[in-house]
Parts: sequence; structure tokens; C-alpha cells
Amino acid sequence: MATVRPSALRCGLAALLCVSWTLPVAAQCEIPPLALAWTNTTVTSDGLGVTRGIEMGIGTPNQIFALRPYTALNNTRVNNVADCDSTSNDTCVGGEGGVFNSQNSPSYSVSIKGNWNGSQVDTEDSTGSYVYFNDRVSFQSAASVYGFPVVMDSEPQGGSFSGLPIGTNSSFLRAAVHGGVAPSQVVGLWAGSRSLTPVDGLMVLGGYDAARVNGNFTSFPVADASAALPCPLQVNITGLFFAGQSLLGDSQAMTACIEPYVQRFVFTPAVAQTFAQITAQNASLYKGMDYNASNTPPGDLTITLSNGYTTNITNDELFTLRRGSDQYGRYAITNNSVVEAGISDNRAKSPASQTPTLGGLFLTFNYLVMDYENNEFRLALAVASDVQTGSSLTTVCTPTATPSASPSPTPAPPWVFSAALLAYPYADSRADPQTTQPR
Repeated sequence: MATVRPSALRCGLAALLCVSWTLPVAAQCEIPPLALAWTNTTVTSDGLGVTRGIEMGIGTPNQIFALRPYTALNNTRVNNVADCDSTSNDTCVGGEGGVFNSQNSPSYSVSIKGNWNGSQVDTEDSTGSYVYFNDRVSFQSAASVYGFPVVMDSEPQGGSFSGLPIGTNSSFLRAAVHGGVAPSQVVGLWAGSRSLTPVDGLMVLGGYDAARVNGNFTSFPVADASAALPCPLQVNITGLFFAGQSLLGDSQAMTACIEPYVQRFVFTPAVAQTFAQITAQNASLYKGMDYNASNTPPGDLTITLSNGYTTNITNDELFTLRRGSDQYGRYAITNNSVVEAGISDNRAKSPASQTPTLGGLFLTFNYLVMDYENNEFRLALAVASDVQTGSSLTTVCTPTATPSASPSPTPAPPWVFSAALLAYPYADSRADPQTTQPR
């Protein structure tokens, strides 16, 4: 049975909309970090619909979801059961990461957006249909928070998507701290591996997993509203090589978003074309960035950022057997004679329509810490996915300043949801966390 924290805020009535959550939230540095596994999660009652994501329970009793972290979202988004007609539609429910049936949750409380305690900065699709509500949300540690803000996307027969918001104005992070389940709004993230020998990832609220970090952190500024791309985590790529051959050509640099919601790398069409030429991709025999499994292109992908930070994406992670959704919506091998590269095939796309993106595959090899309060994010090389490390949770928390203290750094700008970023569709260790800044 899930435990309700004494500090949790109950919003069972529309008149009690927990408006205080929209105000700045005081850090609770005495609380240990909250570890949330990024793993395969069963999202259907018959056990057949499985999705990889961060498991959350919404409603009373819990309706299970597997949500992928998304920096361009500031509110938790789930899909309406009407999108799939029925919860027994395993293919649809599994593919959507779970669906919500408001009639099955007596703690469900709907609101108008202007009076709702979620973030107001997300711009919704003008063709969509959205419900703003509050309900009980349960985390993997069995802790629960009442009055949690959620958006339900209701677009029958397609067009909808779900996501876990880790944007600069995230109501999810704010509510987790206010509800007493995380010490701060800092996020540590390692995506795990989606290779043929997959490994679960881990998201840490209020800190990071020191056991998965290999070396020192390098700091980057959170992008402001004048930045080149519509995302908070931006880097400049100055070196991009496959098997020792440059993919950038005459281009001196390429600005890219770090976005865990997207799994593949998304580069410019020119880079994709160069990669296809170097790897001898045969477009007449194989679609996309697909190759004969018996003749996988040799070599690794090396990425260097403008400050010299360099990471290597190994061949066995970059190329995997052809996979997709099976009849239950599960991610599975669909063709064992074809390998696909983890690089988006956008050769035929307009350059202006593409947002260069370092996705979940990048975060298999790199550990990310997001610290919006201090206007920065940090990267460090990650311990290899085939190494069993356990967890060593380290708290990152700045005590809330008193009125006489120096002013806090100017917070990062709230990033508005951008459809341009949609390029593609553990143990909870809490023992003796250290309170430090990652180095």
C-alpha cells in the first residue's frame, strides 16, 4: 500500500487547487534523493502491454504509466483512455505508455487551466483537446503526493503523446519537492542501454548517482530565450567523426539540444548524407539508415563539444538489429537480418525543419545533471552500461535563502513546448546520501 507523506497536499475539491505550488518551492535538503528507474514497465492489466520509461501511478487506485523524460515539457502529460477505445487494447496502451480513465479515480479533480496549480507556460497544440486536473501520484519508492498537476491529452485515433516534464518550469519537479519526496529540483539522469543486452537507466530527483559517473563534471550554461534552438540544454558540436572520418564537412560547428525524450541522434540532413556515404548505406535495398546485419559498418561515433568535452559512442550501441513495436506495443526485434543505425535518416528533409538532437543514446555514454536554480547543467562520462555499479545517491541541494541572504541566481527561462523537438515519436538506495555539488 502506498504511503502518503504527512506534508503531501490533498486537493480533492476543485475549490482547493493547491495554488501555493505555483509559487517558489523551498528546498528540503534533509530529505534523501528520490531514485526512479528508467525501465520496462507493464502498463496494461493483463501484463502484456510493456513500455520503457519512468514508472508512475496516477489516480486512486493507481493507473500505471511509463513516461519518458522531456525537457521541452513543464507539465506531466498522459493520454486519455479514449485514445485507445479500451484499456484492453494492448497495442495502443503499450505504445502510448499507459492511458488514464478519470471515471476510475475518485480522487480525480478537474480544473480550468488559469486556476490550476501546474505550469502555465506550456503552449498546447491548437488542434488538441486537453484536460487539466489534479490527482494522487505514486512514485516507485511507495511515496505518494495528492493534488499532483497532470495534463490529459485527448485526441482519439492518434496525434497524442505522453511525457515526464523536466523543463525549466517543471510542475513535476516543483510538486515532488513540495510533496516531500525529493530534496531539490536538481535532476540526475542516465538513460541506461537499449542495446541487445539492455540495462535499466535511472533518474534521480534532488541529486545524482555517483556510482554511474566516470570522472569530473563539465558545466554548461542553460540556454536563454535568445538561443539558437528551442530547448534549455544546448551544446555546440565542433567535432563529429565516424570511424575517424569527419561528418561535419565544411561546417565549423553545429548547435544541438540534449533531449532524452528522443532516442536517436538527429543531425542536419547534410551530416546524415555524409554518414550514409561513409557507411555505404544502400538506399535501393534498405530504407532509412539500415544495413545488412552480416556487414555492419565498422567504427565508432566520436563527438567533441566546443569546450573540448569528448565522448565516444561504441559500434555495438550505435548499430542494433532492426526493432519496433510488436503486437502488444512492446519494443522488440522485428528483423534479425537488418541492423539500423541510431542516427535519424533525415536526408530528404528541409534543414530548417530539423532540430539537431543528442538523444537517449548520447545519455547511455554520458551522465547529465540539470541544475536550473544555478542556471547550469553538467555532463560527465558515464560508467559503461555493462558494468554493474549499484547506486550511490548524492544529494545536490542549496538551502533556501532567508530574506536577509544574497539573492539567488536568476532562474533559467521557462521553455515552451515545441513540436519541433518531436523527431521520434534498481533499487531505491537512500543510505547516507552525501550533500555536495557534482564536480
